[in-house]
Amino acid sequence: MSRPHTAPEEQAADLGIDEQSLQDKLKDAISVKVDDIGSLRKKIVITIPRASIAEQLDNRYDELREKASVPGFRPGRAPQKLLEKRFGSDVGEEVNHQLVSSAYLAGIEKESIDALGDPLVRVTVAEDRADKKGDKQSVNVEQLLPLSDALKHLKCPAEGDWDVECEVEVRPVFELPELKGIKVSKPELKVAKKDVDEEIKRMNMMRGTYKLVEDGKTEADDVIVGAMTVVCDGNTIRSEDDAELAVRDQRYDGILFDGFGKAATGKKIGDKVKLKVKLPNDYTDVELRDKPAEAELAIAQVKRLEVPELDDAYLESIGFEKRADFENYIKENMQQSLDQQVRKEMREQVRNYLLEQADFDVPDGVSQRHTEHLVGQQMMNLYRQGIPDSEISKHADELRLEASARARNELKLVFVMDKISEANDVQITEEEVNNAIAMIAARRNRRFDRVRDEIISTGHLRTLYVQLRDEKVLEMLLGDAEITEGAAPKKKAASDKKTTKKKTATKTKKKKADDKK
Repeated sequence: MSRPHTAPEEQAADLGIDEQSLQDKLKDAISVKVDDIGSLRKKIVITIPRASIAEQLDNRYDELREKASVPGFRPGRAPQKLLEKRFGSDVGEEVNHQLVSSAYLAGIEKESIDALGDPLVRVTVAEDRADKKGDKQSVNVEQLLPLSDALKHLKCPAEGDWDVECEVEVRPVFELPELKGIKVSKPELKVAKKDVDEEIKRMNMMRGTYKLVEDGKTEADDVIVGAMTVVCDGNTIRSEDDAELAVRDQRYDGILFDGFGKAATGKKIGDKVKLKVKLPNDYTDVELRDKPAEAELAIAQVKRLEVPELDDAYLESIGFEKRADFENYIKENMQQSLDQQVRKEMREQVRNYLLEQADFDVPDGVSQRHTEHLVGQQMMNLYRQGIPDSEISKHADELRLEASARARNELKLVFVMDKISEANDVQITEEEVNNAIAMIAARRNRRFDRVRDEIISTGHLRTLYVQLRDEKVLEMLLGDAEITEGAAPKKKAASDKKTTKKKTATKTKKKKADDKK
């Protein structure tokens, strides 16, 4: 069952309330209205009755009465009116958090909703916005926020029942395909010189540092720093004094900056980069979704990655007399990992099979939360390979910009792999996670504890766990696969798929025309 960011168990411990008991009570007391608002997306309105609100408030004040020190009254004797006056704000906030979190869990359990991740809760937020004259004024706007953020804005009504509205994505229902006897071709892979050159280039880039560029024009993948504003309907909806963006297409504040790389290339300090954009259909401000906007970045600084040459002095410092010796060393290491590459390609064939057999729908517009999950997966893949941070950032931006078709396919695989692992009870131990982190640390020439802390702090520990679990699932399927020696089947490119669709559409039109004749 999906859990909100603020764990209900922790809230229950703070309140002295048994969370499961409260959830069970609310399950019988609340009313839940569910509406489909798109593919695998539901709007849920949970009504918490006044009696449940009053009961939780009374429970909290009873606890305070026993513990709180109130001048003039013995413990357990302070009147509730006085407690409400002294502690009302804190108690109300705690009970609100507890009720909403528990009511949500009770609601999705009551309606048998298999929710994906956390809900987005509808709240009214006061925002300062600049009008066309530049004057700021406070306006109330409706937003859909993650539960942990929404709790700051939710307030229980003074009277009557409490309606809490949220939106949630749900897990698709589907049957797994046949998992035994999957046909897999074992490819023949060789280490080419260009592979060695590319590996040396990647290793050398890790020595690079960003330097300020005082004169000259911006180039692709430079980093520009400056004041950023995003304006929609004449109002500034986003401003940042020291925004930092790479000179390439990317997302900023969830907004697709398509064409930013071209618009920013060839600029210099003092110039402004202007771009017309479209706000996404899951933008936090509901009223602004799908609306056109204008972004402007005034360039104050330009940074460029400078990579030192791989000269004889450096080669000697790492124990090599000649570049040829270093290249041979790299080639031998790559040759040793060839089996792993072959295995990876075989796993990819199994993934493609699972994807072809995945006969179910996913949301037309994959939400930003799931897109970021996929970005995290890709970044972890590169991180595990020892790719320089600058390259990882570049690949992350590219992934965010990929067509929704690929994102939907990746999301399908997430569902399929989850179901296979659950059906076969595939687990990853802490030792396996630590072994993977140790390999990452070795490739990046860093201490184990530093790498582990970094993975945890960036929220990628869960991503690493899922990757290791998926690899174990794929190895399990390969154990039952029908494997033949030979070249791996080529993947159909996205352009091929588009061409196929165009041909199909042309044939359909021609057939209709023939039928009319």
